[in-house]
Amino acid sequence: MSMTLYARLIGLFAVMILAVVWGIASWLLPMDGDLARVGGYSENEFGLREPQVVFEKNLFKLANSLEEYDKAYDVVVLGDSFSVDQVDRLFGWQNYFIARTGLSMIVFDTRRFWPVEIYDSPQFKAHPPKVFVFETVERYLHERVAYFSRMTPPEGSADDPAAVETLGLNKGSEYPTRERMPDSKPDFDPGHAIGHVGAIVQRRLQLNNQVVELPLAKGGMFSSQNDTDLLVYFDEFKKKALTPENVDDLRAGAAIFRKIIEGNGVTRFVMIVAPDKTSTFAPYLKDTAKATANLIAELAKDPSLPVPRTDLVLAQAISSGKKDVYLPNDSHWGSIGHKLFAESLLEHLAAPGNKPTKNQ
Repeated sequence: MSMTLYARLIGLFAVMILAVVWGIASWLLPMDGDLARVGGYSENEFGLREPQVVFEKNLFKLANSLEEYDKAYDVVVLGDSFSVDQVDRLFGWQNYFIARTGLSMIVFDTRRFWPVEIYDSPQFKAHPPKVFVFETVERYLHERVAYFSRMTPPEGSADDPAAVETLGLNKGSEYPTRERMPDSKPDFDPGHAIGHVGAIVQRRLQLNNQVVELPLAKGGMFSSQNDTDLLVYFDEFKKKALTPENVDDLRAGAAIFRKIIEGNGVTRFVMIVAPDKTSTFAPYLKDTAKATANLIAELAKDPSLPVPRTDLVLAQAISSGKKDVYLPNDSHWGSIGHKLFAESLLEHLAAPGNKPTKNQ
C-alpha cells in the first residue's frame, strides 16, 4: 500500500469518527443533570420539559475562603451541593429564604471547611450570627454529624438553649423572578459527546455503578420523557448499613453540635437535611427493597433537636401531583423543591415552640 493511499485511508477514518462524534453531539441536549452526566443517560430522555422559576441574581454570598468572611452576617450556612453547587441555576433555597426575611447570608462548603473552622473563626466570635444553618444531604448525615457525639459541649451550655432575638421573618423585600425553559438546542460539543459515549459504554459493561436506575410504580412525577424511572446515586444505599447504635450517635451528635453553636447565647442553630431520593420516593418504588431509611424521621423522635421536617414537606408536594420537586436528571431539587425547603426552614424558625429562651 502506497503512503498516499495509506494517508487517505487514515484521513477518511478520522473524518468518519469525527462525523459520528458530531452526529452524537448534535443529538444530545446540553448536559444539565449530574446523574445523567455521570451515569451516561441522555438529557433527551431524562431532561426537564417544563420551566423553572429563577431569580435575576443570587442574594447570598458564597465564600471560597475564610478571609471572605470579613463582616457580620445575620445567617451563616455550612452546606453541601444543595447549598453551594446551585449557584448557576439561580433558584437556590437561600434566595427564597432571603426574599422572605431580608436577612444577610454567607454560605460555606462543608466539603471544604470543618464546622470548627467556621464557629472558631474571629468574625463568628466577634459578631455571632442570628442563625447558623448546617445543611447536609441525608446520605452523608451520619458521617458529618455523629462524630460530635464524642465531643464535650462548652461549659454552661449543657441544658439551656441559647436565647434568640426576634428574627423578623416577615420583613423581606420583593425580588423579581421569572420562568426559564430548559435549553433544548442541540449541543455541538465533541468533548461532551465523547464523554457521554464513554459513560454509556461503562454503564452497559457494568463498569460504572455510581448511578442506579430504579423503576417507579407510577409516572407523572417528572416532566422528562422518561418519567417512570428514578435515577439515584449508589451511595444512598450506604444508609442500609446503619445500626440503631449509629442512629443514637447521630442524635447525640446533633444535640452536642447544637450546644456548641448556641453556647454563645446569641446564635440559633438549625440542622436541615436534604432527603435522599430513595427515602422520599420510597412509596413509589416498584422494588420496595430499594427504599432506604428516613433519617430525618429518626432524628424527629427526639423533639428537642432543631431539625425541620423537610421530608414531610417534600413528600407532600410529590403526592399532591407537583412535578420536578426533584430533578429527573439530577440528584438535587427543581425550583419548587428549593422553595419548599426554604419554607420548611422558615416555618421551623417561626414556630413558637422553636424559639427557646434561657428560662425554658
